[in-house]
Amino acid sequence: MHHRSSGHSRFTPGPRVDSQTGSIFLATRSIAFAGDRIVLASKIGMRKVEGAQIPATVYQVLSLDAQTGKVKDSREILAFASLQVFATNDAHVIVSGRSVMRLTPDLQDAGSFDYHHRGHKSGNVENISPDGSTLGNATSPGFELIDSHTLSAKTLTEQPIVIASVSSKAVVSDSPWWIKDYPEAKSFVTLTDEKGQHLIFHGDCGGRPVFLSDDRVLASACKIARILDTHGNILKEITLDDPVSFAGVSQDGKRFALQVATYSSDHSIKRERFVIYSVDKGDSIAEVAPPQLPEAQSWTAFSPDGSLFVVGSPLKLTLYRLP
Repeated sequence: MHHRSSGHSRFTPGPRVDSQTGSIFLATRSIAFAGDRIVLASKIGMRKVEGAQIPATVYQVLSLDAQTGKVKDSREILAFASLQVFATNDAHVIVSGRSVMRLTPDLQDAGSFDYHHRGHKSGNVENISPDGSTLGNATSPGFELIDSHTLSAKTLTEQPIVIASVSSKAVVSDSPWWIKDYPEAKSFVTLTDEKGQHLIFHGDCGGRPVFLSDDRVLASACKIARILDTHGNILKEITLDDPVSFAGVSQDGKRFALQVATYSSDHSIKRERFVIYSVDKGDSIAEVAPPQLPEAQSWTAFSPDGSLFVVGSPLKLTLYRLP
């Protein structure tokens, strides 16, 4: 399929249980580019699992041709909560649910990570670094970084920590540990690396921080987004007329997206748009508005070089070629 500059194409993977766009957190963890494919995880039902007290959620993982939108491969995977999809930097995907699986673009097994192998009672892989090289695993207590190629892990900290985002060498959190030092502040961003914990932001509104690269952090909430360096210097402030939330970053570290939403009096979304920005300067590059409104936030993902941006849900996806 030919794409004109800043044009778009629409394709529908197939009917699903629901649009599954009710979680801002999962909006950036449900779809990913892998080589010439787009991989998504769609909830399709529930199933009893032998030996488990609660039923498992059944997800259908689809691999679509990124140019035509046609379904090329499909497989079912069970999860006891959500199933999350992450793009690695070697054209594979990580699927995290009951276990952590590394899959090829055509959904073949290419490795797995055993939570219990390193002696942990539990694990929780919910983040990948912006460059696609490193996964984060909360080990309760503590945290470890996992190589997305080999799935080998190394401990970052053994201290209790609440994670919001991971880079290839650090994590950031929005936990209010510092409230005793700054009682007037309502939001905090803490960076934890091999040297320890560092407060890099405190203020009235910061939201859930995310890494844009190893040395850039985005704090976006309310109607403002701030790009910080890892020392806490504010490099750029972006102010909008409506509430904002993070909507993805390209693996090359050059572009990121914000969802900008207008709400009705009943708190439902009446307008959604995504603004694409330069990580380096914080300048606006493009703006897209999906044809269907989400419950909370439409699914989004960048291609590794930031030239393509997919938006939507299992019911309908729109692929945009950015200028």
